[in-house]
Amino acid sequence: MVVSRWLRYRYVKLLRIDDTPGKIAMGMAVGVFLGILPTFGVGTVLALALAFIFRFNKAAAVLGTLIMNPLTTPLFWGTSAILGTVLIGGDWQQTVQAVEAFYRNHGGLTLRSFLPWELWRVILGTAKESLYAYFVGNLLISALFAALAYFLTIKVTTTYQKRKASLLARKEQ
Repeated sequence: MVVSRWLRYRYVKLLRIDDTPGKIAMGMAVGVFLGILPTFGVGTVLALALAFIFRFNKAAAVLGTLIMNPLTTPLFWGTSAILGTVLIGGDWQQTVQAVEAFYRNHGGLTLRSFLPWELWRVILGTAKESLYAYFVGNLLISALFAALAYFLTIKVTTTYQKRKASLLARKEQ
């Protein structure tokens, strides 16, 4: 219930941004890309700076960085590690076993298991190429979700703005 309310709030906030759909979508895509990329807490600042420099929507860029949060972190980190391992030709099953062992040894999903240095220790401990594999997978996941965010945001904001303009036109008649 709380998650759905949070998502709805972000959705409504995004729709109410007063800018062109292209600028909103680019801001969102940059934010999502930097949100998923391991920027160690400076992703929001980087997204805001890039939005300012390239004149994308700043609010959308900041909203986009919120894709990485305690609920999505294990999904993105685990998927990045596994995908990267597959792409560089490593043993993806070893990576899955290491992540499963981490969660078993730490009592499942706890606040502590979401702390970055805990999962980094697991990723680094699986093999020498783990870090490289993680970054390869993460770069691909970041780009994929950024592209998805761009196209979804274009569609949603264009539809919303057309509907809003239509309602305003009917009110003026």
